Amino acid sequence: MHSLHAGVTVLAASTVTVVGAVIAAIIVIGFVVYVIVNINSGRPEAGSEIELAPNRKPYFDDEELETRKLNRTLRWALISLVIVGVGLPLYWLNEPSRLSGAVEGFQRKFVSRGERTYTEGSQCVNCHGPDGTGGQAPFTITDADNKFVAQVNWRAPALNTVLLRYSEDEVTFVINYGRPFSPMPGWGAAVNKGPLNEQQISDVVAYLESIQLSPDEAQRQAQIALAEKLGLLEAGESDDDVIDAALAQIDYKDTETGRALFNLEVAGGAYACARCHTRGWSIIPDSVEPANADLSAYAGFPDGSGALGPNLTGGLVDRQFASVEELALFVSTGSVEGEPYGNNGIGSGKMPGFGDNPNTENVENDGMMTQEMLEAIARYEASLPPAKTTTNAPRPGLSGSSSSGGEG
Repeated sequence: MHSLHAGVTVLAASTVTVVGAVIAAIIVIGFVVYVIVNINSGRPEAGSEIELAPNRKPYFDDEELETRKLNRTLRWALISLVIVGVGLPLYWLNEPSRLSGAVEGFQRKFVSRGERTYTEGSQCVNCHGPDGTGGQAPFTITDADNKFVAQVNWRAPALNTVLLRYSEDEVTFVINYGRPFSPMPGWGAAVNKGPLNEQQISDVVAYLESIQLSPDEAQRQAQIALAEKLGLLEAGESDDDVIDAALAQIDYKDTETGRALFNLEVAGGAYACARCHTRGWSIIPDSVEPANADLSAYAGFPDGSGALGPNLTGGLVDRQFASVEELALFVSTGSVEGEPYGNNGIGSGKMPGFGDNPNTENVENDGMMTQEMLEAIARYEASLPPAKTTTNAPRPGLSGSSSSGGEG
């Protein structure tokens, strides 16, 4: 529907441009004809005085002036009046479409420039994958004294769902400032001495908007990955009937389902709560060099024990939320800076909503995960046994999920 609307808008804008050009051409041609006719009619007759003064030239008599000459002049005046009186209203009636077409044209330019920055300029594609589908980023782990510990690959989240959980302003902020303790640097020239100016970052965000999956596509991607994780579906299955049958077998009340969702690795971990809430989760274990490097201080921590996000273990429900349903609602909508949530929480605005698109209003189920998924995650988080928090532990060279939520 969006493509159809854009096509109609561009067509309307093109039609208005043609109408305006035709009107302008008619006026110019008429003026040229008028000038030529008058020049020809003013030429001296053969044998007349060469130096005849203008006031001595014979002109139309009164009868000619008040009949044929006057009628001809009035006729052309009427034609011009009809052109202006009909053409201009038709032109301006379509002015909104013309302006909309101009906006569409500017947007296409922004998207095109943003794509070039993504693929060639800043080469975001190297980490986040073609069309923002997710990938890996090389990262060097150093200790608190900045000494080398290991070289690893880091899960770089897909960006084709990032605007289903973050607003454009939030995405712009992350691009500007980056994600500390992760491979994601700050790109903003004005705020972080990075290589991209404000317009270039805005162009990248416009490009990301153009490649976003629809909520239905994102939710199905997560469901298929979940079914594969639970062993209900073979990886790479393309038959829709087989896929639908497997999805129907998912038991969202099973704690194992919640655990799989909490750690869902598809799309570079874009769906995974563990990116924020489990330190070291983003490190890909089989990518560590040297292989015998000691990463005990950087990875391998219990689910939900904290990193960029708080510790979720030891009875999150009752301690912070009145019920699993209330926790699921919070995971769905995210936090709003300064607004209370749960029993004692005050929102920081850093927690995205995985079930509610912040860029739309009054639209239900337009997030990247379904309500069943969010409730399964909430039940799993509520079941987590107590674990020592790592959120406030002394940080060495990185935090494994500090790039949480989609940009790290």
